[in-house]
Amino acid sequence: MLRILISGAMWLTLGFSHLSAEDRSDVREKFRSHAQSLVIPEDPNGNTSVISDLEFSSDSKMLAVTYGRFRGLLQKPDPGQAIVWDVASGKRLATFNSFKDGGSSVDFSKDGKLLATGSYDGSVQFWRVKDWSRQVRIELDSESVTTLDFSPDSTSIAVGTIVGEEDALKPNLHLYKVATGREMKSLRCPADDVVGVQFSLDGKSLVCAGMRGVVQVWNVQTDTSRTILQPDDLMLFSMAVSHDGQLIAAGGSLFQYKHKKWQIQIWDTESGKLKQDKTETGGMLSSIRFTPDDRWLVIASRHCKVKLWNLSTSQNIEVSQPGIEIAVSPDGKLLALAAENKVAILDFEKLINEK
Repeated sequence: MLRILISGAMWLTLGFSHLSAEDRSDVREKFRSHAQSLVIPEDPNGNTSVISDLEFSSDSKMLAVTYGRFRGLLQKPDPGQAIVWDVASGKRLATFNSFKDGGSSVDFSKDGKLLATGSYDGSVQFWRVKDWSRQVRIELDSESVTTLDFSPDSTSIAVGTIVGEEDALKPNLHLYKVATGREMKSLRCPADDVVGVQFSLDGKSLVCAGMRGVVQVWNVQTDTSRTILQPDDLMLFSMAVSHDGQLIAAGGSLFQYKHKKWQIQIWDTESGKLKQDKTETGGMLSSIRFTPDDRWLVIASRHCKVKLWNLSTSQNIEVSQPGIEIAVSPDGKLLALAAENKVAILDFEKLINEK
């Protein structure tokens, strides 16, 4: 076996030596460990041309993508769908079409056993990864699901929703038991639309972000909250909690610049103090994600511009590939960028080393 491995390594080395730079690049492409792009044909109703969320599985081997526009205000919603892709081969592993409106959100459980899909039709569904059978379906009363997050122990899930202005006191943040779909608790984030929700590392707290510029930390056991961020001039579109739980990043667009500038603020979770902020031109911010080592923040805007921001050195790297929605693999090796009906999968280390 050792001789075979050595011979194989020598073949790769010697075989490359006589090739041109272009030919070598072509050969290396064949040895890549992941698909370069994931594309589905555009649906006749135009719904699958919009990717609303994407998420890697805990082992970084699968990527779940949900498609669909929000048509809840129309008389005839256009159903969306969710697809699970194999990252290595680019093949579809599962397709889910049981939505009455656009798909909005997707999340894998931390133990890797379940996939949750959320829809603007007000449904949350749990799918068993082993055979992709549906385990539980939850129907929310007259609410549209916008965001999901499994608890660290995978026994519960937090669901953020949209409620109308006429329902000013109606809960827009719900906790459900995963095994049964039973509601455990409902809370009210002081904003009509919840754009982000994430559990703390110990599962005892929830960080919730509302579109009207509010970020709160809820104590799940006592139902009490403390406000981290409540600016008057910032409409939030994305929120992320660092993997060590020490930082909260919230980003959106500034009202006074009519969405021609975006801003990100990073806060200390424990003290609630502002640690860093960043303001740039470039249209509406759409998505932010921490890398697993919490060294970088990946930023995407509605103009499909993607940037990498090093939080220690303030280094900025502009990514050539477009993206509106983003996901970072748990092993930190891959960056998935979604634009229209296409997902590009990039080597994160290569992006940094090229600069």
